[in-house]
Amino acid sequence: MVLYLHLHQPWRLARFRYLDLGSGRPYIDEVRNLEIFRGIAQRSYRPTLTRLGHLLDEFPDFRFSLSVTGTYLEQAARAAPDVLDTLRRIVRTGRVALLSETYYHSLAFLLPPPELHDEVELHRAALQREFGVHPTVLRMTELAYSDELARFAESERFHGMLVEGWEGILRGRPPTYVYCAAPAPTVMLLARHYMLSDDVGFRFSSRQWNEYPLRAEKYVSWIAATPGDVVNLFMDFETFGEHHPASTGILDFLSALPRTVRSVPALSWATVDEAAELPPHDTLSAPTTVSWADQNRDLGAWLGNDLQRSAFEAAKKVGVLARSSGDPEILETWRRLLTSDHFYYMYVGGHGADAGVHQYFSSYGSPYDAYANYMNALMDLRRRALERISVEPGPGTMGRDRTR
Repeated sequence: MVLYLHLHQPWRLARFRYLDLGSGRPYIDEVRNLEIFRGIAQRSYRPTLTRLGHLLDEFPDFRFSLSVTGTYLEQAARAAPDVLDTLRRIVRTGRVALLSETYYHSLAFLLPPPELHDEVELHRAALQREFGVHPTVLRMTELAYSDELARFAESERFHGMLVEGWEGILRGRPPTYVYCAAPAPTVMLLARHYMLSDDVGFRFSSRQWNEYPLRAEKYVSWIAATPGDVVNLFMDFETFGEHHPASTGILDFLSALPRTVRSVPALSWATVDEAAELPPHDTLSAPTTVSWADQNRDLGAWLGNDLQRSAFEAAKKVGVLARSSGDPEILETWRRLLTSDHFYYMYVGGHGADAGVHQYFSSYGSPYDAYANYMNALMDLRRRALERISVEPGPGTMGRDRTR
């Protein structure tokens, strides 16, 4: 069994109107972001990390894996440094594996080089600085995966990647084996068992679910009855205490898992690094990008409508200017705007299950509000980058105006 949890918080935008262009107003509402972080820390991060720490102390065979975005680390350091201290302590046990990803939980994997490499390097440096680790397994934003990304992982010397265990990529094969990437055979692929993962991540507290209430004994019996070499349970960390409040029994469920698993001789725990050492069962190929987002498992969560595509194309163009400006602050700001959440809030998809999830995470009144606010901030950043580019320092001068 591989339990993997994802820790991420974006830097949400402040209200930025068209009239605010050129005003110098910040794009990020830092006070609000840190307030949100503190609230989630109280409901989810602290109680769940505390329980996981106790489980590591009580059960020497228990282990799990985490991915922690750079934007999460930034907010934790400012809003709840004790959460960061707890993370460091559990990583020091040697039984908690950390994964690499893009620092900003961004759509950098859709941009020309070297942006993806640069963001992964930024994230690697942050993990080395904060935890003293050098991960060997890579995950892209929302488990995005393609043959091209497998080649990237191989070029960056990663031993494994996470993928969504979806029928569209597995083509009739079970997600309970390790696979290798068809274009990059040295990269082992761990496929998420989305049915068992979503039983906890989405259905745990649903009283309409025919398996409600879900107890650890029942859940572990399902895992034990699942054929294969490895069952990959991949979820958002906020599943525990935020998406499902403590009052639902979700934290008690988590606490009961290691003891229940211990009672089944055929089951044991593994980190992503350890699971990636298993021999591959077969090869997997993904000519187009798949993800764990929404029911279609594609890029539609961020680029499925004209609003999203328009915003992303504009962001790509501003990125060229941000790099050309030579200004680290402008480049960092652009990368914060490349965070996938901003495009997620622009989703327009009717009234189905996907729409409900998007609305749950968004604080905007509508996707159109999210788009307008984002574009105003992006255009202001474009203005700043152009102003910076227009002045090129020269020897013995204060700079010259390139526009003349």
